[in-house]
Amino acid sequence: MNLYRADLHIHTCLSPCGSLEMSPTVIVETALARGLDIIAVTDHNSTLQCPEIQKLGAEAGLTVFAGAEVCSREEAHCVVLLGTEEARVAFQQYLEMYLPPVPNDPERFGDQVWVNRQDEIIGEVPYLLLSALDRNVNQVAAFVKELGGLFIAAHVERPSFSLISQLGFIDPALPLDAIEYTDASRFARLVDKQKYLSNYTSYPASDAHYPSQIGSNPCLIRASAPLFENIRMAYAKTQEHLVFSSA
Repeated sequence: MNLYRADLHIHTCLSPCGSLEMSPTVIVETALARGLDIIAVTDHNSTLQCPEIQKLGAEAGLTVFAGAEVCSREEAHCVVLLGTEEARVAFQQYLEMYLPPVPNDPERFGDQVWVNRQDEIIGEVPYLLLSALDRNVNQVAAFVKELGGLFIAAHVERPSFSLISQLGFIDPALPLDAIEYTDASRFARLVDKQKYLSNYTSYPASDAHYPSQIGSNPCLIRASAPLFENIRMAYAKTQEHLVFSSA
């Protein structure tokens, strides 16, 4: 078994709230400089920047998983991780189908561009990626499962845009693979109040929007290889695979 240092929640320049400095090259170089072995690209309601970062990561020896941070109809944020390019394309089509056609205002919300390794703009998303999809969290989770993806409750300890802040609790019927937190002390207080949360696999992530945040809150993954199915096994705690805090 090997131990991998990972940050499974990173935004890019495509996210309107993300820094334009978060280009593919900067993300990969910064992740490697900070000792990360695995990252996940999780822009708001889009996967369009994932392929370029995955290509760069593969060349540099960094494992990069494609994903997105989805905002459900309830305005609850969940992280989706996808194991194949086919699944990513299918999920991108799903996101485009259910993202409301609310025009983005770059001056108010930020630019929504995706770029190549030379930082040249490939395209721009016209509709606001911070909007809630016209699908509830159960519907999103069901589609992710159809694609063989992983579904994670994002920053569950936060007082806004988390499953708990929006719904008051996590429905045990929701097919979550794990729950993520960004503030360990706040998460510990939440688990003390809602003890059922200790039944879930949990791990920290940075939710990085700026280069300085990449790898600031990593997790450790014990796995036989840095492959998608091994991450699934770590979430499920099978065959000695685990994910846990590095603190």
